[in-house]
Amino acid sequence: MSDNEITAQLAQLRHWFAQKSVTQLTDIVMTYVNGSDNEISKWQLAMLNEQSGVGGLSVASLKNLIANALPEEGVWRWDEVGAYFDHSDEMFAEIFISIDKLSIDKQWQVVLHALVRLNKVLEQIDDSGGFHFDLEGKLNERLCTLFNQQVWSDDKKAEWIFEHYKTWKYDVFPSVPDDFALSTSVNKLFINLCDTEAKAQINAGVDLSHWQEKNQLQRLIAPQIAQAEQNSNWQEQCRLMVITAYTLADYLAISQFCLDHNSSLDAEHWLQQAYLQAKSSLESNRCKKLEITLRIALKEFQQAWQLGWQVFTSQPSFNAYKELIALEQETGVFDTDLFTKTEQLLNQCYAENSHGGISRNADAILMFYLFHDEIEKARSWVLLHKAAPEGLLKLADLIITSYPEEAINLYYRVVIMRVAQGNNQAYQQANELLLNLAKLLKNNNSELLNTMVSKVIKQHKAKRNMMKLLKEHFEHCF
Repeated sequence: MSDNEITAQLAQLRHWFAQKSVTQLTDIVMTYVNGSDNEISKWQLAMLNEQSGVGGLSVASLKNLIANALPEEGVWRWDEVGAYFDHSDEMFAEIFISIDKLSIDKQWQVVLHALVRLNKVLEQIDDSGGFHFDLEGKLNERLCTLFNQQVWSDDKKAEWIFEHYKTWKYDVFPSVPDDFALSTSVNKLFINLCDTEAKAQINAGVDLSHWQEKNQLQRLIAPQIAQAEQNSNWQEQCRLMVITAYTLADYLAISQFCLDHNSSLDAEHWLQQAYLQAKSSLESNRCKKLEITLRIALKEFQQAWQLGWQVFTSQPSFNAYKELIALEQETGVFDTDLFTKTEQLLNQCYAENSHGGISRNADAILMFYLFHDEIEKARSWVLLHKAAPEGLLKLADLIITSYPEEAINLYYRVVIMRVAQGNNQAYQQANELLLNLAKLLKNNNSELLNTMVSKVIKQHKAKRNMMKLLKEHFEHCF
């Protein structure tokens, strides 16, 4: 129905209503209202708002109305949750009118109460659809605005913010302190409270190995770090970061932070602390990778290259090799035997797992050969080894003109992998591979392609959804 048609119908209804008596109109409205408990509640609230005058309803009355707008019910179905919050939104449209008539301190009480109530009812409601977001946003915005309108002292404001920052009380609540637009004086008092509490926890012997205690201390220190950053005092930031440092990741972060601020000496110190935390070759390599950056910053290029080689040899992979090539360019240190040594290492990576597949990085040598355009070596290797689809398809596309039969066989290996997964998405991928292969062949070697497709059909004819796709595009192979 167009906007013009709707406008015309509304005009007709207005004219019709205008002809009715007050009694008739009252009967029409009452019949409509009586059809739903929600409508009764909504219209009763509108009536109370009109009758309450300038002073508005009492705080107690509004709390009762909020309870009606947000009843404690176990609601799980998507449509029921939507209806629940449609009712709430309609009720709060009237409740907000009453709230606005109250004094600032009473508005604060009611809005805070509504937020607490919303948190409580959400414990029993599965609102994965986010139907409550609109109400949440309005309540949060009002609470933040009212906070700054309060005539409280700066100390009281800072204490309130601190209490709601120190302990996470509610899931649905403004972000403390960020959403409250604190004045400079209140923010300073808040940071002092955080600092005092942090020192108390440290003096009490906070256990940094316990993630909850560490997280709590980090939360208390975060406002101080933010202030130090605002003041461009990176040394103070670093000092504060050290307070909660415990894991390898913590020390690496501090080392990187110092390096970012051109303090190589401090970066090296905290890197050594990270090395002390390393319990495996993987963790040791994380430290070495940062040390490479440090050595480059110090222009110690030979040491950086040696570290890069150590990282590569301990965990060889094609991606690690590419990082090594990039390191060569950055340091200007080149190894004339790098190709030969890398080829030997990557060849040793090949291993098949107990399920008949290959282990991670097992086909790194194939990607290495393709990277260096060693096509003949790549062809020879794939004849005797399994490989991941990426490498097989890349090689197939490179040799499809010169060695079409080999390329078709490589595509076949990937198609079989996809079909074996046994789901519609994999079937679609397998079909798209075959269509792409047919396009690349450009009607040449169609007999070879048809033979391959027929082989797939014979092996997997029980997979009906796959067969349906093939019949649509390769019916001549059946």
